Amino acid sequence: MLFVVLDGVSPRHVNETVMPELTSRARAGGWCRAGIPGVMPTSTYPNHATFVTGVVPARHGVVANEIPTPTGTVPAWERGPSVPTLFDSMRAAGRPSAAVFGDDHLVGVTGAAGVGYLWPKGGFDAGVATDILGYAKDRETTARILEAVTGGAELIVAQLNETDTAGHLFGPDSPEAQHRYHRADSHLGDVLTRLADRWEEWVVVVVSDHSQETVTVPAPIDLRTVAGCDLRSGLVVDDGAVAVVGGPMARDAAWTTEVPGVEGVARIDDDTVLVWAEDGRWFSSVEFPVRGVHGSPRTAPQVAVVTGGHPATGPLAAALGASPASSTWWAPAVAGVLGVTAPSALEPAGPGAVPARA
Repeated sequence: MLFVVLDGVSPRHVNETVMPELTSRARAGGWCRAGIPGVMPTSTYPNHATFVTGVVPARHGVVANEIPTPTGTVPAWERGPSVPTLFDSMRAAGRPSAAVFGDDHLVGVTGAAGVGYLWPKGGFDAGVATDILGYAKDRETTARILEAVTGGAELIVAQLNETDTAGHLFGPDSPEAQHRYHRADSHLGDVLTRLADRWEEWVVVVVSDHSQETVTVPAPIDLRTVAGCDLRSGLVVDDGAVAVVGGPMARDAAWTTEVPGVEGVARIDDDTVLVWAEDGRWFSSVEFPVRGVHGSPRTAPQVAVVTGGHPATGPLAAALGASPASSTWWAPAVAGVLGVTAPSALEPAGPGAVPARA
């Protein structure tokens, strides 16, 4: 099975003009045209951790791209998921898996260290072409996906990142971003072409981790100043259209709703809340050029496509269409197709755990 994440791509961009390859494959397989909802915050790391665990952020612990603590932030890739993953399920069954990421931090976020084929290892080598934000160019990532395909892995989890970078820099509906989506679609076509000679052996799932929305108000919401904490405290973490508030300030978060530009608040646990902005607004203590953001409920829709020639493709596509699926659906569904134990069944069930589903 190949599980590919097109970072930051909205379901609205899966059409004949922008992404013709994926649109064609979706029509031949299974497709939730409007997408399925991701977990909050609708950011890269919480949703990737959910893809491989099948549980919500409050359960796997990756509650934001950076996690607030009283002494400062902890990068999500240093903490990683606190529950078993699909890679653990494959390892327990003695089955080979692979991980290939355009964002090197996803190795830690998904708990992928130790898989049979891993790229990158310890960051990108000097010769790897990266974009302006330091992530691998999609052509580099695609070349490694092709290596993993020929390496015998039965599960490959991969991510293309340039689509997300373009959305942030230019806006998700800009010509520049749509050009990057089209180019990612072409890279995806290259991978699927490589699979063609063994098409009957493959189930291919193509998703995105979140959508993006356009910034219309350049001046950010400075929640840190309102809260009276500095950058070093780690109690307020800005993450695009959402901010994560931790510690005592989160126990009674009613004050956040009085901040101009704040639209809503959702609790993760007793000491952590998510605060999201009105449409077009974003959080930061400093102003810098940004055209696209994510994190709010508005950017929850994720691409959801199933294709392939394996006999399990049709039933998986049918189950996707028949279920009120969300991003927690994928890990148990993938485990069911592969015939391995769902990650949530590798440990006693707890709050937020999702029952195994084939």
